[in-house]
Amino acid sequence: MYSRLNLMQMDVLKELSTIGSANAATALSTLVSSKVDITVPQVNLVPLENVSSLFGGMDKLLFVLDTELKGDISGRLFIFLSPEDARVLGALLLGKSPEEVDIKEEMFQSSLKESANILGGSYISALAEMTHLTILNSTPSLAIDMVGAVLDFIFIQIAQYSEEVLFIRNSLQVHGKSLNGLIMLFPDNESLTRIFQILNIK
Repeated sequence: MYSRLNLMQMDVLKELSTIGSANAATALSTLVSSKVDITVPQVNLVPLENVSSLFGGMDKLLFVLDTELKGDISGRLFIFLSPEDARVLGALLLGKSPEEVDIKEEMFQSSLKESANILGGSYISALAEMTHLTILNSTPSLAIDMVGAVLDFIFIQIAQYSEEVLFIRNSLQVHGKSLNGLIMLFPDNESLTRIFQILNIK
Protein backbone atom coordinates (compact mmCIF):
# COMPACT_ATOMS: atom_id res chain seq x y z
CA MET A 1 0.00 0.00 0.00
CA TYR A 2 1.14 3.54 -0.58
CA SER A 3 3.16 4.85 2.34
CA ARG A 4 1.07 8.01 2.17
CA LEU A 5 -2.28 8.69 0.51
CA ASN A 6 -3.32 12.15 -0.58
CA LEU A 7 -6.61 13.74 0.40
CA MET A 8 -8.42 12.75 -2.80
CA GLN A 9 -7.32 9.12 -2.48
CA MET A 10 -8.47 9.00 1.15
CA ASP A 11 -11.82 10.54 0.15
CA VAL A 12 -12.33 7.74 -2.39
CA LEU A 13 -11.55 5.09 0.21
CA LYS A 14 -13.95 6.77 2.66
CA GLU A 15 -16.67 6.81 0.00
CA LEU A 16 -16.03 3.14 -0.67
CA SER A 17 -16.29 2.40 3.06
CA THR A 18 -19.56 4.32 3.36
CA ILE A 19 -21.12 2.43 0.43
CA GLY A 20 -19.82 -0.88 1.78
CA SER A 21 -21.23 -0.13 5.23
CA ALA A 22 -24.67 0.69 3.81
CA ASN A 23 -24.62 -2.55 1.80
CA ALA A 24 -23.61 -4.50 4.90
CA ALA A 25 -26.43 -3.00 6.96
CA THR A 26 -28.98 -3.94 4.28
CA ALA A 27 -27.64 -7.51 3.99
CA LEU A 28 -27.54 -8.05 7.76
CA SER A 29 -31.02 -6.59 8.13
CA THR A 30 -32.38 -9.22 5.73
CA LEU A 31 -30.52 -12.01 7.51
CA VAL A 32 -31.72 -11.16 11.04
CA SER A 33 -35.17 -9.91 9.91
CA SER A 34 -34.71 -6.66 11.78
CA LYS A 35 -33.65 -3.10 11.03
CA VAL A 36 -29.90 -2.56 11.23
CA ASP A 37 -28.54 0.95 11.66
CA ILE A 38 -24.91 1.66 10.93
CA THR A 39 -22.87 4.77 11.65
CA VAL A 40 -20.74 6.56 9.07
CA PRO A 41 -17.50 4.57 9.19
CA GLN A 42 -14.28 6.04 10.52
CA VAL A 43 -11.47 5.44 8.04
CA ASN A 44 -7.83 5.81 9.02
CA LEU A 45 -4.44 5.00 7.55
CA VAL A 46 -2.45 3.69 10.52
CA PRO A 47 1.31 2.99 10.78
CA LEU A 48 1.99 -0.66 11.60
CA GLU A 49 3.77 0.23 14.83
CA ASN A 50 0.60 1.97 16.10
CA VAL A 51 -1.86 -0.79 15.21
CA SER A 52 -1.79 -2.40 18.67
CA SER A 53 -3.25 0.79 20.21
CA LEU A 54 -6.47 0.22 18.24
CA PHE A 55 -7.20 -2.94 20.22
CA GLY A 56 -6.63 -1.63 23.73
CA GLY A 57 -3.90 -4.00 24.86
CA MET A 58 -1.80 -6.92 23.64
CA ASP A 59 -3.38 -9.45 26.02
CA LYS A 60 -6.98 -8.92 24.95
CA LEU A 61 -8.84 -11.73 23.20
CA LEU A 62 -10.02 -11.17 19.63
CA PHE A 63 -12.12 -13.00 17.08
CA VAL A 64 -10.41 -12.56 13.70
CA LEU A 65 -11.98 -13.40 10.35
CA ASP A 66 -9.49 -13.46 7.49
CA THR A 67 -10.49 -13.36 3.81
CA GLU A 68 -8.15 -13.45 0.83
CA LEU A 69 -8.94 -11.22 -2.17
CA LYS A 70 -8.37 -12.65 -5.64
CA GLY A 71 -9.12 -11.87 -9.28
CA ASP A 72 -8.27 -8.41 -10.60
CA ILE A 73 -7.40 -7.35 -7.05
CA SER A 74 -5.06 -9.15 -4.66
CA GLY A 75 -4.88 -8.64 -0.93
CA ARG A 76 -6.59 -9.50 2.33
CA LEU A 77 -9.51 -8.32 4.39
CA PHE A 78 -9.57 -8.83 8.16
CA ILE A 79 -12.58 -8.35 10.45
CA PHE A 80 -11.94 -8.02 14.20
CA LEU A 81 -14.56 -8.53 16.92
CA SER A 82 -14.33 -8.56 20.70
CA PRO A 83 -15.68 -11.76 22.34
CA GLU A 84 -18.69 -9.76 23.59
CA ASP A 85 -19.56 -8.38 20.15
CA ALA A 86 -18.90 -11.75 18.49
CA ARG A 87 -21.30 -13.40 20.94
CA VAL A 88 -24.03 -10.81 20.27
CA LEU A 89 -23.62 -11.06 16.50
CA GLY A 90 -23.62 -14.85 16.57
CA ALA A 91 -26.71 -14.86 18.78
CA LEU A 92 -28.57 -12.60 16.34
CA LEU A 93 -27.73 -14.87 13.43
CA LEU A 94 -28.73 -18.00 15.36
CA GLY A 95 -31.90 -16.50 16.82
CA LYS A 96 -30.68 -16.97 20.39
CA SER A 97 -29.85 -14.74 23.31
CA PRO A 98 -26.12 -13.98 23.85
CA GLU A 99 -26.25 -15.95 27.11
CA GLU A 100 -27.29 -19.10 25.23
CA VAL A 101 -24.34 -18.95 22.85
CA ASP A 102 -21.31 -21.19 23.32
CA ILE A 103 -18.36 -19.58 21.52
CA LYS A 104 -16.77 -23.01 21.03
CA GLU A 105 -19.86 -24.36 19.28
CA GLU A 106 -19.45 -25.09 15.56
CA MET A 107 -22.78 -23.45 14.67
CA PHE A 108 -21.72 -20.25 16.40
CA GLN A 109 -18.38 -20.14 14.59
CA SER A 110 -20.10 -20.89 11.27
CA SER A 111 -22.47 -17.96 11.90
CA LEU A 112 -19.49 -15.65 12.40
CA LYS A 113 -17.95 -16.83 9.15
CA GLU A 114 -21.27 -16.12 7.44
CA SER A 115 -21.30 -12.62 8.92
CA ALA A 116 -17.75 -12.10 7.60
CA ASN A 117 -18.96 -13.16 4.16
CA ILE A 118 -21.71 -10.55 4.41
CA LEU A 119 -19.64 -7.71 5.85
CA GLY A 120 -16.53 -8.35 3.78
CA GLY A 121 -18.55 -9.13 0.67
CA SER A 122 -20.36 -5.80 1.00
CA TYR A 123 -17.09 -3.87 0.82
CA ILE A 124 -15.74 -6.04 -1.97
CA SER A 125 -18.96 -5.59 -3.98
CA ALA A 126 -18.82 -1.82 -3.49
CA LEU A 127 -15.24 -1.77 -4.75
CA ALA A 128 -16.09 -4.02 -7.71
CA GLU A 129 -19.04 -1.83 -8.71
CA MET A 130 -17.00 1.34 -8.39
CA THR A 131 -14.09 0.04 -10.49
CA HIS A 132 -15.81 -2.57 -12.72
CA LEU A 133 -13.11 -5.03 -11.69
CA THR A 134 -13.67 -8.72 -10.97
CA ILE A 135 -12.92 -9.29 -7.29
CA LEU A 136 -13.31 -12.70 -5.68
CA ASN A 137 -12.98 -13.59 -2.03
CA SER A 138 -12.05 -16.84 -0.33
CA THR A 139 -14.13 -18.52 2.37
CA PRO A 140 -13.15 -16.67 5.56
CA SER A 141 -11.08 -18.44 8.19
CA LEU A 142 -11.73 -17.83 11.89
CA ALA A 143 -9.11 -17.49 14.61
CA ILE A 144 -9.52 -16.70 18.30
CA ASP A 145 -6.36 -15.42 19.93
CA MET A 146 -4.69 -12.67 21.93
CA VAL A 147 -4.02 -9.33 20.21
CA GLY A 148 -0.25 -9.91 20.29
CA ALA A 149 -0.49 -13.22 18.40
CA VAL A 150 -3.01 -11.78 15.96
CA LEU A 151 -0.75 -8.82 15.16
CA ASP A 152 2.23 -11.11 14.64
CA PHE A 153 0.24 -12.99 12.00
CA ILE A 154 -0.93 -9.78 10.32
CA PHE A 155 2.56 -8.30 10.23
CA ILE A 156 3.86 -11.44 8.53
CA GLN A 157 1.13 -11.10 5.92
CA ILE A 158 1.53 -7.41 5.07
CA ALA A 159 4.74 -5.90 6.46
CA GLN A 160 6.70 -6.85 3.35
CA TYR A 161 4.33 -4.71 1.26
CA SER A 162 3.52 -1.70 3.41
CA GLU A 163 4.34 0.24 6.55
CA GLU A 164 0.69 1.34 6.95
CA VAL A 165 -2.72 -0.29 6.83
CA LEU A 166 -6.23 0.96 6.15
CA PHE A 167 -8.63 0.51 9.06
CA ILE A 168 -12.39 0.97 8.91
CA ARG A 169 -14.29 1.20 12.20
CA ASN A 170 -18.03 0.51 12.13
CA SER A 171 -20.76 0.63 14.76
CA LEU A 172 -24.01 -1.29 14.21
CA GLN A 173 -27.28 -1.02 16.10
CA VAL A 174 -29.50 -4.13 16.05
CA HIS A 175 -32.40 -4.79 18.43
CA GLY A 176 -31.08 -1.99 20.64
CA LYS A 177 -27.66 -3.64 20.89
CA SER A 178 -24.45 -1.96 19.75
CA LEU A 179 -21.82 -3.88 17.82
CA ASN A 180 -18.42 -2.41 17.12
CA GLY A 181 -16.34 -3.99 14.41
CA LEU A 182 -12.92 -3.13 13.07
CA ILE A 183 -12.13 -3.96 9.46
CA MET A 184 -8.68 -3.91 7.92
CA LEU A 185 -8.66 -3.74 4.13
CA PHE A 186 -5.34 -4.43 2.49
CA PRO A 187 -5.13 -4.49 -1.30
CA ASP A 188 -1.51 -4.94 -2.33
CA ASN A 189 0.38 -2.01 -3.82
CA GLU A 190 -0.18 -3.06 -7.44
CA SER A 191 -3.91 -3.49 -6.85
CA LEU A 192 -4.27 -0.12 -5.14
CA THR A 193 -2.42 1.53 -8.03
CA ARG A 194 -4.83 -0.13 -10.47
CA ILE A 195 -7.85 1.08 -8.49
CA PHE A 196 -6.69 4.70 -8.49
CA GLN A 197 -5.77 4.54 -12.18
CA ILE A 198 -9.25 3.24 -13.11
CA LEU A 199 -10.87 5.97 -11.03
CA ASN A 200 -8.50 8.51 -12.62
CA ILE A 201 -7.17 9.59 -9.25
CA LYS A 202 -3.50 10.45 -8.81
